[in-house]
Amino acid sequence: MMRIQDRRLLLVVTFLLFLIPLNIYVIGDWIGTGIQWALFRYQDTSYGTSFITLFREIEYVTSGIIAGKSAVSISLWVAGAFLLVISLITLAMVIAEEMDEHIQVPGLMVIASGILLLLSCMAQYGPLLSGPAGFSIPVGIPLVWAVGWLIFVQNKMEQREDEEDPGVEGPSDE
Repeated sequence: MMRIQDRRLLLVVTFLLFLIPLNIYVIGDWIGTGIQWALFRYQDTSYGTSFITLFREIEYVTSGIIAGKSAVSISLWVAGAFLLVISLITLAMVIAEEMDEHIQVPGLMVIASGILLLLSCMAQYGPLLSGPAGFSIPVGIPLVWAVGWLIFVQNKMEQREDEEDPGVEGPSDE
């Protein structure tokens, strides 16, 4: 694992998680297909093509249009996406305030968001991500975990480098 010298690069990498597809799915027996990003999804079904934002999905669940395991799945996805946004903000604050000793917190938050996103897929399609509701291929979720781990280990990498290279010694008492 490598240590990132300029911590702002961690912000860029974390932001990129919002731009990559995290989940590709098929509804039922190919009734529809979709690609899901953290904050929106593109879906093509026999009813037409849709661009559905996270806010629209929240509206569908709260109004009762979507219920059952689909509502649970959406709720988990919303929680994971919300945690990913909060982790990006937290990471920005840790970097801006130079609180390097707290860099592990946003890393753990990113990893936890990846877990929630995967649980969302499992809630909809089953523990093996395949069932009567269709199937899911969470292509981007391992990358979410990798980015979270990269952030998490930064402090440990810095400590390891400090132990290996103690730097210049102070003046001697001779």
